[in-house]
Amino acid sequence: MADSNDSPSYTRGPLVATVIAVIVIVAAAVAIFLFNPRKTADLSVSKVVLFAPHTETQAVQGSMHVLGEAGSVEDDLYVIAHIRITDHLRIPFYMGDWTGLLKLADGHIVDATTVPARELPRLEQIFPALTPLVSNPLSFDDRVDAGATHEGDVILLFPNITEDQWKSRQAAVLTIDLRDQNPQTVTLP
Repeated sequence: MADSNDSPSYTRGPLVATVIAVIVIVAAAVAIFLFNPRKTADLSVSKVVLFAPHTETQAVQGSMHVLGEAGSVEDDLYVIAHIRITDHLRIPFYMGDWTGLLKLADGHIVDATTVPARELPRLEQIFPALTPLVSNPLSFDDRVDAGATHEGDVILLFPNITEDQWKSRQAAVLTIDLRDQNPQTVTLP
């Protein structure tokens, strides 16, 4: 009959267990690094269309009018940027708000007012010439599926800016916030 003390005994010391744990952690970190995308999304602008209405309002007869005051004149610039955004994640993401910045020739920075898709019908009633310029307006809640590309138009309003000021600008950028992801910024051509 064999004695149980005759069988070889394998005891692992704390050093062996620590080395195995470190190897497993390093392997997991390398796998996460290699298999996760480095970039959330690619954002590009394929074209920019400008709409620069010149609006004049006259004093209405019968209403209160201050003598010597003429009607008002306003020049605004609508920038319609056709964008493509590609999701590099393995999960879908949702677009949030977008912002635009314009750096004029004199260095002055102008913030854009965003025009949401739900406001477009009202804006097209005021400016019918805008309708053919916007083919696929994007919404703040648009979903971009994993690995897919989403395209559409983003509308920015730069109040009291003329087309000539846009053409002589130093720079213009568009930033799109993505829910639960890093915002994406692209230069407007």
